[in-house]
Parts: sequence; C-alpha cells; structure tokens
Amino acid sequence: MQKTIFALATGNQIAALSVIRVSGEDSERILKKLTLKNTPAERILTLRNFYFPDSNKKLIDRCLVVWMPAPRSYTGEDCIEIYSHGGDAVFQAFFSALMSFPNVRYAEQGEFSKRAIINGKTDLVKAEAVNDLINALTEKQRELATSQFNRGLSIPIMKWRKEILRCMSLIEANIDFSDESDTPESVNITHELLILREQVKSAIKNKDYYELVNKGIKVVFKGKPNAGKSSIFNSILKKQKAIVSNTPGTTRDIIEGQINFKGYAINFYDTAGITKTEDNIEREGIRRTRKLLKEADIILNVTEDDNFLPKSQSKKEWLVLNKIDRSKKIKKNLRGKAILVSAKTGEGLEEILLRIHKEAIKKTKSLNDPKNIILNLRQAKELEEAELNITKALEEKSEEIISEHLRQANRSLERIIGTIDVEEVLGNIFSNFCIGK
Repeated sequence: MQKTIFALATGNQIAALSVIRVSGEDSERILKKLTLKNTPAERILTLRNFYFPDSNKKLIDRCLVVWMPAPRSYTGEDCIEIYSHGGDAVFQAFFSALMSFPNVRYAEQGEFSKRAIINGKTDLVKAEAVNDLINALTEKQRELATSQFNRGLSIPIMKWRKEILRCMSLIEANIDFSDESDTPESVNITHELLILREQVKSAIKNKDYYELVNKGIKVVFKGKPNAGKSSIFNSILKKQKAIVSNTPGTTRDIIEGQINFKGYAINFYDTAGITKTEDNIEREGIRRTRKLLKEADIILNVTEDDNFLPKSQSKKEWLVLNKIDRSKKIKKNLRGKAILVSAKTGEGLEEILLRIHKEAIKKTKSLNDPKNIILNLRQAKELEEAELNITKALEEKSEEIISEHLRQANRSLERIIGTIDVEEVLGNIFSNFCIGK
C-alpha cells in the first residue's frame, strides 16, 4: 500500500494563511480523526476545528478545509487541503498530528505532481510547465510557462506517437501474415516517416528559446584590466558585487548578477581582464573568461581608450567606451561604432540595457508564433534521440529492424510525457520541484 503524504504547499514565512496538502487513501480517515466530524461535502470549503488525535479535544486550529475524493483531485487520489493560519508553530502542530498516523509521511519534492502523472491526471510536459510557472521571475518566463502548459509538446507528441504506432502496426501485420498470398513483400512507409522526421526536426530547432527566456540572456564583460568592467557591472546591477580598485587584475574570478529588464531576465558576468600574466590565479581567471565568452549571447568589449577600435568583431560583440566623463571631446568616428558610457555618472548605461532588450526580442521573436513548439533541454535530448531512430528506420531494409528503431523512437516520445520509466525519469526531474507540488 502506498503511503499517504502531506506537505506545506505555501512558504515557511509568517503569513495570514498556510495551505497543508494531504494525498492518499488515508486522507478521509485523517480528516475525520482530526475534526471529530463526518466528512464534509466534497470540493466545498468548510470551517472545522482541528484537534490533536487522542488528546481529549486539544485544539490545533479552527480553519477551512476542502475534501477532494479520488479521482477528482490534483493527484487523482483522495486529497484534503487545510487552509490554516500562517506561522511555523501552527504548521509544526499539524506536522506532529499528521505524523502520528501510521502509513503517513512528509512528501518528497514534486511528489504530488509525480502521483498526478502516475494516475493519469496530467503529463510530464505540463508538470514541468507548472514548475516553471511557480519559479517564474519575469513576465516572459510567465508567458512561456503558461504557453508550455496550454500548447506545449503534449499535443504533437500524441500525434507523433499515433503515427509511429500506425507504421509499426503495418509492419507487424505484414510480418505476421507474410505467408498469405495477397500480402506485399514489404510495406512502404518512407513518405510517412520523412514527414514525421521533418516535424520533429522543426521542433528541435527551437530548443534554445527556452533557455534564453527561462535562464536569461547571457551578457559577458570583456576587456583589459582596469578598463572599468566591474564599475559598469556594479552600476547596472545597482549593487557593489564586484570589487573595484585602481590595481589592474583585481577581478580574478567570474562574478554573476541578474536583473529583470522589461520582462526579460538578463545575466551579467564580470570577468578577469584578458592580458599576459605570470600569476597562476589570474591566468586561471582568464582561462575561465575565454570559456565563458564562447557561451555568451552578447559580449560587451569595454575599453577606456578612445583611440581603440578593434579591427574585427563578431556580431555578438559590442564595443563599449567607458569613462567618457573624463573627456570633453569624443572622437566622431566612435559614435555609432561604440556605446559611450560613464560608470561613474551612469550616462549610457540605459542605452546598453535597451540594446540588450532589443536583441532579446530579436532572438525570441519566434516565441510569439503559435505554430512553434518550445521545448526544454531534457525534452530536446529525447526528441533528438527519436529523430536519430527515425533516420535509422529510413535507412534500414529489414522490416524487423525498422520496427525496432520505431519502437525506440516511440520510447523517447513516451519519456518526454512521462508514460514510461516513471521512477527513474521522474525521480530525477522532480528533485528540483518544491515540496508542496
């Protein structure tokens, strides 16, 4: 028998209300025992006194509760939700009372959603979208999460699985009835598989959008020591995160900070100045900087020398001329080729942010197209595996081996929505969920 689980579904801080979620076949017995009353009408908030079990009516709290019998609950099991007064002492009292019941334990991270998938109440794509919605910090992250929930991968996955299973059934039928005189020597499903592969490949192309929005656009500062990278970094973040000094080489490790600008998450990275050095620690910082520059979406190449103009720059690298407050004259040939800023006065910093925002919109414009399927890295990896097996099926002659490749492609699709390998796949994914979900 699976144990009944419970958890605090709201935060641990002091608040007007806390929600305690209970799920499992002992839920109704627990509710009756704690309230000393019959089960209330289902799915209706009801006011009840809650008592410590076997305590001669020692009151825990007087609060609202809702009873949701299976299967009409989030998990598909018998559930209760207790809307108690907020605060740690109240929850600790409920914790003690609930733990006194046999076969009851505190929930693991994401276990309510895990049970919902196992019981067919949702699928893994939607569960991941709900978790993204809970963790959303920006408007774009919220929009992406709601889009994933309403029109994510679940619908096309079902369609692709249906097509794979149809192709497999044709092959299997042909193998099973190969002795019949009217059975063809082989089944031609090439056209169907080519269309299917193109649809899967089209979805895979969108894998970077999820990371751009959910993790944030990656902006890395580059430049010689003492060019003012740390000063600009601190000014944009409005925090003294990086140590600023006149001594070159002060920044030796990568320092990260994030802001929310016009609905987009922007990650800034202050890095070690790139120069020749014999200092082993500084050299390691430079090595890490070079690695991060390869991963960057945007590179801000900072200089304080108005005579400096790089001979060539990649499209993602922008020249930033710092300390313009020191010079009354700025060479005309730099205007339009560099962003002119002063970390000291703040001049030009808004232009940097506006240009990054414009680039973020450009990079994520396809998110607004309802035809596009957006997927996270886990989903993309499984789709790539599915595409590989479809390609192998197209290259194969033996119907038995074609069928096996299609079976493997179907398994990859099933792992995306969580219909197979439940304990192995879901256990890893839900370790990042909050406890009450």
